[in-house]
Amino acid sequence: MLWALLLVPLGMSGVLWILPKAAAKAAATIGALAEVAVWAAVLVRAPHRLALVWNWIPEWGIRFHLGVDGLSLFLLGLSAVLTWAAVFVSPAERGRTYFFWLLLLEFATMGLFLALNLFVFYLFWEAILIPIFFLLSAAPRPQARAAALKWLIMNLVGSLFMLVGIVAVAVIHAEVTGRYTFEIAALAGTPWPAGSVGWLLTAFLIAFAIKAPLWPLHGWMPEAYSEAPAPVTALLAGVLSKAGIFGLLRVLLPLFGPALVPLRMGLLVWAAVDLVYGALVALRQKDTKLVAAYASMSHLGMIALGVFSLTRAGILGATFQMVAHGLMVGGLFILLGWLEEATGTRELGRLGGLSRHLPRLAAYFQFFALAVLGLPGLPGFVGEYLIVQGLVAGAVGFAVVAVIVLVVAAWYMLRLFQGTMQGPPPTAPAPGRDLGPRQLAFVLPMAGLILLLGVWPASITSRAAPTLYRAVGLVGHAAVGTGIGKGGMR
Repeated sequence: MLWALLLVPLGMSGVLWILPKAAAKAAATIGALAEVAVWAAVLVRAPHRLALVWNWIPEWGIRFHLGVDGLSLFLLGLSAVLTWAAVFVSPAERGRTYFFWLLLLEFATMGLFLALNLFVFYLFWEAILIPIFFLLSAAPRPQARAAALKWLIMNLVGSLFMLVGIVAVAVIHAEVTGRYTFEIAALAGTPWPAGSVGWLLTAFLIAFAIKAPLWPLHGWMPEAYSEAPAPVTALLAGVLSKAGIFGLLRVLLPLFGPALVPLRMGLLVWAAVDLVYGALVALRQKDTKLVAAYASMSHLGMIALGVFSLTRAGILGATFQMVAHGLMVGGLFILLGWLEEATGTRELGRLGGLSRHLPRLAAYFQFFALAVLGLPGLPGFVGEYLIVQGLVAGAVGFAVVAVIVLVVAAWYMLRLFQGTMQGPPPTAPAPGRDLGPRQLAFVLPMAGLILLLGVWPASITSRAAPTLYRAVGLVGHAAVGTGIGKGGMR
């Protein structure tokens, strides 16, 4: 099954080149649906151990080690579902090369979420850069190539820092134990020299913060989100941003958990600044897509607060919120893309009163906006509740900041919805057609999945909790109990 998760998108990306160009979208859709089916089979088998180990370069401790646990299981599903969504809603006219890069991106993200060896983790981390660069640079917008270059350069800088950190931890481990390894589980127990912990942490943090992105390393984000086609933006915000947070949980906590304890307050301040900055900038934006972009950045600050709380509830909430946020913001960006197609503009000042012309789009836009702002009964509220619970247990001042920003989130999301769908009629040209059967075939199952997570959060938390609680246990005395049982939130 693990091979299938990698080979289905990789194989189908190759098949696209032997099919007629007109069949590219149909083939890519079949491949994306097949990957969702493979993930569903993995979900059924997930209570049992799923691992794949191949001694690739044994003398250097490099093993092609993949596995599924509570942390990666639903991120794999998020990648599969949003890749299907991106393929399904993209027009066939984008061509074979476009769908090839979408499937190759899915292959890279699947490998990243499966990797249990740092060397393999780094290979897939780097592999993500290539399809995103070509998807951005080929976008039909004037600044697309500049945005692609900024994305590539900033992420290559982050990758360089990570590479230095990966080599360093392997060398230090070899000096202590007499053998080289890149296995994350083996490296977790290494006693790091006091003088090296600071710069090792910094090397990994820079790489993860750039990918997320977290302030002030978010410079690639505004241009990339703005210039990319809506389905690609959905993948950037819904899946790729989670790679950075995933790195914090997969690599940083196991390797440097105890070292994070004295840095905890500083890391919480950093995440809080990102949370507040994203929310305030979202309030000022006049471009609908940039409102959603900075809103997404603010939510990633909330997720980072959960991770840096170093509590069970906070880390469990961050993991749940990664999946929920990916589905909600991915759907929102696709709806904003359809809104731009219908009106020919993204300027809030030229929009308004569209609910009377586009009632179905308005209804689903309202649903996704309410989901993103954290309406009770929807999954955004569950993740935020758990994160705040974790903060209350260990850093109540940051819980207050988080709750205040939740009010600001309601402000900018309602401003976005009301500015487009309510109020005076638009000054833009008359809007085009409302959502048709093809669009509804995407939005209905996506909305249903979001509703399901809102009323049944234990579908994720009960499976993720054992893995995450072990990760928190590695931190030591920072693992603050918060009254959540072993089964997760119900």
